[in-house]
Amino acid sequence: MEFRWYNPRTWGFFGYTDPTTGDYVEVDMEIGGKRTKSGVTVTTKTALSISMVWSCVKILSESLSGLPLKLFDDSADGRKLVSGDDRSLKLLRKPNPYMTMLNFLKFVVVNMALRGNAFALIERNRNGEPIGLVPLDCNTVTIDTDEDMIYWVTPKDGDRFPVSPENMLHFKLFSLDGVVGLSPIEYQAETMGLAKAGQQWSSRFMRKGGFTGGYVIYENFLTKAQQAQVMEKFPDVRKGDVDDIGKMAILQGNPKIVPAGLSQRDAQFIESQQFQEEALAGIYGVPLWLANRAGKTSIMGSNLEQQLIGFITFGLKPYIDVVEDELNDKIYRKYSRFVEFTVEGLQRADSAGRATLFAAALGGSGGSGWMSINEVRRKENLPPLDGPEYDRVTRWEMPTNVKD
Repeated sequence: MEFRWYNPRTWGFFGYTDPTTGDYVEVDMEIGGKRTKSGVTVTTKTALSISMVWSCVKILSESLSGLPLKLFDDSADGRKLVSGDDRSLKLLRKPNPYMTMLNFLKFVVVNMALRGNAFALIERNRNGEPIGLVPLDCNTVTIDTDEDMIYWVTPKDGDRFPVSPENMLHFKLFSLDGVVGLSPIEYQAETMGLAKAGQQWSSRFMRKGGFTGGYVIYENFLTKAQQAQVMEKFPDVRKGDVDDIGKMAILQGNPKIVPAGLSQRDAQFIESQQFQEEALAGIYGVPLWLANRAGKTSIMGSNLEQQLIGFITFGLKPYIDVVEDELNDKIYRKYSRFVEFTVEGLQRADSAGRATLFAAALGGSGGSGWMSINEVRRKENLPPLDGPEYDRVTRWEMPTNVKD
């Protein structure tokens, strides 16, 4: 497999590992960013430095990438799972020589969650069959819709080249024009900037030992000599470090020290931070308890199950639908095949929940089942059992009275 434009040195996503020295080199992915009213410039790095944004993006990317991605053949006899050494399965396991599908899906979700778009070049052989998926930095891709839609890719070390839509995977959640996805960082910059400003203010507050600054007021005007004497004796706390806390100054002339600004308590800092975390969690559709913020959320009993279902339905499923739709449209559209995530993979850690589900599916407690024993074993990655009775679905029928 040849990758003409796949060069880890050209990536602008957080950084890259220098293949010569083995050292990690951080790359400034975005220049400028968006300036907010809180005074913070929000970029991808700035957003990820906010703990709630990091938690939400991490949960979404790891949850989706950990789901089994299955390939099915939609034949006349119904859908059948494609298995064995099929060439299409190799692409789903290893989309390129540098990534597994797990890491590729993480790349897709992280870029969608932060930038609203994720791009990957489809490499095809001479027969037009897809043989590789090359992730692209969003900053290197532009979309031209003047006539026919075309993607222009501009590598850092190379000439710009066009890519037709059928050879470009473009993942996006939602957009205004149906072409370019909306960036959460752009449209929610004020919310993220306020959270980052609060984080920075808290750090400076702790660094200064809780001192917010103030004024030294004298009853009378000071002469220049007195002013110089005061500035020499009085330490400038604003420039002081934690090591300066506890130092004393001796002042003469009956001065009064008046603090300036608001304390964290007066500014309701904790409440403000909690509100920002709730707002950010709402942007990404991630429940607070998943991000380890369970102070206002009950996670006892069936409530946890319902919240998990809500997260899958409203938080994770939009990403699942986008990935499935784009892969099926660009890669498997010409074939009678399609890919689908197995959402039940999120229940792997819940043995009791899986046991209850499969018991009902097999027709337990005298009910009518909808799965056979071998179907359940396949879902649990177990080999099938020999015998027709293991492929039979339990049916329950209402007994009828027979008149003599």
